[in-house]
Formats: sequence, C-alpha cells, structure tokens
Amino acid sequence: MKPQYILSRLFQMALVLVGVSILVFVLTRVLPGDPVAAALGERASAEQIAQLRTELGLDKPLIQQYFQFVSGLFNGQMGYSLVERRDVAQVISDRLPATLELVFVALAIAVVLGVSLGVLAAVRRDRAADSISRVVALAGVSFPQFWVGIMLQLVFGLALAMLPITNRISVAEPPRVTGFLIIDSLLAWDMTALGNSITHLIAPALVLALGPLATIMRMIRANMIDELGKPYPELAHALGMHPFIINYKYVLRNAFSSTLTIIGFLVPILIGSGFVVEKVFSWPGIARFGADAIMANDFNGVVGVTMVVCLFVVCVNFLVEILYPILDPRIRLGAAK
Repeated sequence: MKPQYILSRLFQMALVLVGVSILVFVLTRVLPGDPVAAALGERASAEQIAQLRTELGLDKPLIQQYFQFVSGLFNGQMGYSLVERRDVAQVISDRLPATLELVFVALAIAVVLGVSLGVLAAVRRDRAADSISRVVALAGVSFPQFWVGIMLQLVFGLALAMLPITNRISVAEPPRVTGFLIIDSLLAWDMTALGNSITHLIAPALVLALGPLATIMRMIRANMIDELGKPYPELAHALGMHPFIINYKYVLRNAFSSTLTIIGFLVPILIGSGFVVEKVFSWPGIARFGADAIMANDFNGVVGVTMVVCLFVVCVNFLVEILYPILDPRIRLGAAK
C-alpha cells in the first residue's frame, strides 16, 4: 500500500471530522429550548440566566463560538457540561473506558459466535444446524435490544439471580490505571473485582452483540457457500486434505475478507446501540451520558460525545481498509491509487 494512499485517507478523515463538528455544532445551537434556563431551574432569575450564558460564551456570535470550541479542543477542553457540571472532556475521559470495554467485548462475542455459526451453517447447509442458525439470525435482527435487555434482567437477574442487572461493578473497584475494569483487576490481581466485573459485562454485552452477531453469521454463511462452490476446495479434498483445514484455513480466509468491511461498519452500530443498552443496564459510559445530554439539551455534551464517536468510527474504518488487502492479497488498494 502506497504512502500517498494512507496520507489521502488521513486527510479525508480530517475533513470528515471537521464537517461533523460544524454540522453538529450548528444543529445543537439552533434547536428550540434554553438549556441554560433548564439547568438553573424555574426559580432562576433573568440575571442569573444571562450571567451563565455569558460565562459559557453563548452570548457571542455562532462563528465565534465554534472557533472558541475548536481552540478548546487543542487544549483538551470541550466546553462545560450542564448535565455533569464539569468539562465535557473530563466526563468523556472518565466514561469512555466503560463504553469501549462494553463495545470490545460485544464485538468479540459477535465475531467469534457469528463466524463459528456461519461456518457451521455453510458446512451443514440445509441441515438442523443451518436451520438453528437461521433462527438465531432472525431473532438477532428482529427483537428490539431494549426488550431483550429487560427480559435478561427479569429472567437471569431477578428470577434466577444469576447475573447483576445494573451498573458496572458492585464491589470495590481496583486502582484505576486504564479505566478498563478487567485489565485493572488483572493488574491489581484482584480476582474478586475481576469476576464481578465480568458478570456485570455478560448481559449488556450479549444484548449489544445480538444484532451484529446475526449480520456476521449471515455474511459468513453466504460467503462460505460461495467459496465452497469454487474448484479449489474440491481439489483440496481430492488431494486428501482434512476438511477442517480446508474450511478454516483456506475457505474461511477468503470468505472473511469481505466480511471484515461489514465488521467495520458494525462498530458505529454497536456504539449507537450503546445508547439504549447503557440506559437499560445503567452502564456508566459515554453513550448514557450522550443520551442524558440529548434529553437535557446539553449541547456541549452532545457535540463532545458525537466527536468522540465519529473519531472512533473513522479510525476503525481506516484500520479495516489497511487490513483488507492483507487478508486478501488479490486486492492492492495502493496500486489503484
């Protein structure tokens, strides 16, 4: 892959971030309602409202507010959050590891189970395993995530008392190093916190992974069936190669290369679904903060969460484009540029 292609993609990423920042910044400012008055309460006087608007810089022209926001980004500031009563950057810094931990675990579940079920369905096409996988895929794309989350809470949380239903941990947290409770628990060698944090992760991660799991499984199944119909698997069988090696070393690699792009597009879906999942399970992540900011018309919070999510999405898509030609040597993106 040529360096010119990588530089052009980085430039496009920067343009996307600038465009999203302008669009979201303007939309949050033109929405009806006065967040300052709502934050101060009904008993606030007009002088108090005007004073807070001046302190937040909301009395300045919109263009000046935007450039003030951009200059704050270079200083690690995203404006004052009316919901959390502190800088948005601090809120995101505290809450981002919780969301990333949930997203990474959910993505791992979706990829591992989706690929495994997809391969099984393709190899055993039109058999019981294929039928069961189709039911799983249909359920994954049909059931609303908030309903599945509530059902898990009622059955496994309240009725069977097997899983916790809210929050991220219910014991003493390990010393914060990375913000990821699993990693911090391992670094502190706190097995109690490790087990407790994992049990809290199971239900929300499963709910978050349900839709992507179904999508990955269907893609792998379709791609595997297409690859199995080509001559090289039959040639490998004729040469006496074991079916497991054929399916997982050769066929799956070719089938997975196109699925990798879909996985890249699933990342924003996971983060978007996190708004619902984090709200249902009271998960202290940025998605829950973003939902609270939207409800309270906290424009700095909305802009901050949107920018972080957009940055994460474009970085993941860039990584997918880098890995795609590595998995499939037939593709040379750099040569085409």
